[in-house]
Amino acid sequence: MKFAKVLATFLAVSLIFPAVSVSQAVSGNYPYKPIRMIVAYPPGGGTDTLARLIGAELGREVGQSIVIVNRGGASGSIGTMAAARAAPDGYTVLLATSNVTITPAIDAQAKFSVQNDFEPVTLLTESPFALVANTAIATKTLEGLITQTQENKQSINYASTGVGSPQHLTTENLKKSMNLDWLHVPYQGGGPSLVALIEGQVQVMFSNVLPVLPYIQSGKLTALAQTTRERLPVLPDTPTMNEAGIDDFVVSFWSGILAPKGTPPEIINKLDAALLKVMKIPALRAKLTEQGTIVNPLSSQQFRVYIRNDAAYWGRVAKSTNIKINHD
Repeated sequence: MKFAKVLATFLAVSLIFPAVSVSQAVSGNYPYKPIRMIVAYPPGGGTDTLARLIGAELGREVGQSIVIVNRGGASGSIGTMAAARAAPDGYTVLLATSNVTITPAIDAQAKFSVQNDFEPVTLLTESPFALVANTAIATKTLEGLITQTQENKQSINYASTGVGSPQHLTTENLKKSMNLDWLHVPYQGGGPSLVALIEGQVQVMFSNVLPVLPYIQSGKLTALAQTTRERLPVLPDTPTMNEAGIDDFVVSFWSGILAPKGTPPEIINKLDAALLKVMKIPALRAKLTEQGTIVNPLSSQQFRVYIRNDAAYWGRVAKSTNIKINHD
């Protein structure tokens, strides 16, 4: 009888005060513990450096530590899949790059889909490429190099950071559009490819601006063009691809925060607001701009559209150049 009265009282109270949803309970005091930020590459690289810069400021903004977890391997796929399989509670996020849209475009066996496995949080930065050349090449302009290779049927060796990398796809896209006979020489990462370019083993390469900027400024490499809509402040004398006569050739390697699919919207919104605030910090913006990075963050909804367009772009490039990852 006593139990029946307690049960009746509980039911009555439940009708007056409905149960709080799991997402509300989780997000109400979010974050109450440290957040893991997975970086799908080894320590010391550009993505890892960005994660630590952003993570330090984000931690101060949300009042919790941001723990950087490096899960390198398989061109970023291992870390990406680890993030996709994490609990969707806001305590694991991925600092993603363009590779999450490129990999499914060139690999039929890719085990993740950015649109099916993740929630966009915030686009942080875009890193355009510079087309750089060994100084042994006689011409100092992209137009001259194209004319030289077209008229003389001269083969050019170009480096990339690996088969299926954005540098690989970007160069093959240029080759196809301009009918160029350039030979692909893939390397395991940006460091070895840059050494090969400086030593003259290859003649040209698309690269992120940061690692090649000191060599451009010292005259050890020649910057032929940059893949931006407008010239970067750090490369004021280098024409854009459009200015060099290659229409509609704008390419950037982006970085942004993704959360596992199913992460509550309330948590996405909190992270998004905090990150957008972080990206307004003058000292951080200045540091990133000095590295040749475009700091134009996008909100979660804007980022969703950006990802859709980026995936479509790389899908078209992969199809037109017929670049595929072969697992045989």
